[in-house]
Amino acid sequence: MKATIVVDQGKTVNEVHTVAKQLGGKTVSLSNVKPTEVEALLRKAGSKIASVHFTKRSNHELRKMCYRLGVTNPTSASRPKGGNASRKDVNKKNKQMTVFDVNKVCRDRQGNIKYDDTGKQLRGAWRTVPLENVTRVCVDGVVYEIAQ
Repeated sequence: MKATIVVDQGKTVNEVHTVAKQLGGKTVSLSNVKPTEVEALLRKAGSKIASVHFTKRSNHELRKMCYRLGVTNPTSASRPKGGNASRKDVNKKNKQMTVFDVNKVCRDRQGNIKYDDTGKQLRGAWRTVPLENVTRVCVDGVVYEIAQ
């Protein structure tokens, strides 16, 4: 089922998500969405895995990523540079959000894939998502297509 909901009708992202879940909608089209509302939508995932599609600022190519929030001590990736408070300020100023990319294959400096002690391939890296370039978010079984 596809539903079109325009956010400028006074609905918040939380209200849109609740309505979409009640209607059993799998795809919701959003337009006139502010970066703060996109951030709220990304945060709906909590510590569960969700996906996001966005256009990269550097070369304008589409990136598709599965992400997680609330990751505090991953075994495969070091913490992002800068303190927690300073990173939040930078994210707010640049309209971006730091997430943990769960599918990024970890490599050493020579480019070899890293493995843990049991032979399992290590995955995960910190990434920033530019909130104004997000085109699609899948959270809690609902796909949000965001018109630019």
